[in-house]
Amino acid sequence: MSYNPMMNSPFLLENQTEYKKWRDNKLAQYPASKNKILVKLNNSNLNNNSINLLRDSINKYNFGIYEFNSKLTNEYLKKFCSKLKLLQSVSNLLADENDISNITNQNTERKQSSGIEYIPYTNKQLNWHTDGYYYPIDSAVKSFLLHCEHPAKIGGENILLDHEIMYIFLRDHNPDYIKILMQNDIMEIPGNKNIKGSSSIKGPVFYIDEKNFLNMRFTSRQQNIIWQKSDMIKKIKDYIFSFIAEDNYYTFNILLRENQGYIANNVLHKRKEYVDGDKKRLLKRLRFSERVE
Repeated sequence: MSYNPMMNSPFLLENQTEYKKWRDNKLAQYPASKNKILVKLNNSNLNNNSINLLRDSINKYNFGIYEFNSKLTNEYLKKFCSKLKLLQSVSNLLADENDISNITNQNTERKQSSGIEYIPYTNKQLNWHTDGYYYPIDSAVKSFLLHCEHPAKIGGENILLDHEIMYIFLRDHNPDYIKILMQNDIMEIPGNKNIKGSSSIKGPVFYIDEKNFLNMRFTSRQQNIIWQKSDMIKKIKDYIFSFIAEDNYYTFNILLRENQGYIANNVLHKRKEYVDGDKKRLLKRLRFSERVE
């Protein structure tokens, strides 16, 4: 019989020994200061040592913060991502030819004319979510880059929470929560009525991919999200929303400055509202169908 690495996955409930070893190692990485995680990079000398430092951070926390010494072109951003073996970029209706989205405060008319219900290109607060939660898992967003070209005058702070931490606390609280959240029809995103042929997407909250990594699809949106209805689902949702409402030990608050950014294996994240100055806040976003391994 051929070897199946999934058999030893710490994310399977029956593998309690493997889970405990992985869990203890994961939690031992905390607390962590974002200043110690920040990796400084040189545009003209993007060496392997710097890339490995960034990769090490992503290995521990599922994200890494970086700072370049000068402005980057869109082409350079893609080259930078390729150093981390992020090659399969994911496009959307508002992305450019490089699959880069310009995240800035846009007017209502453009949002309506694009036929997009879910992409919030405004200066309002964004609540907890993972990127592309409205995609089916066979075309999921596994990672993304968010790069600051120009910060807001006031606000715009990003808050990150490793989805593996959420998994740990849910499993330790009640393993049945994980069993339910891995069901393939637990959360449904209705079809977009503004897009012809759009259909609803059902899927799990947590799932293990073909490379044995844990992934999460989640949004704290209440509108246009259909959860299975049961007393247990209500308890699970109450626990999740209570956990993410806390400014807890495991969250990272990041106010990106010019030429700073972060690369994440699609962790839970949210953003505070912001106020633009004379120049609008502008962040560049790239999404990928693979993760940093």
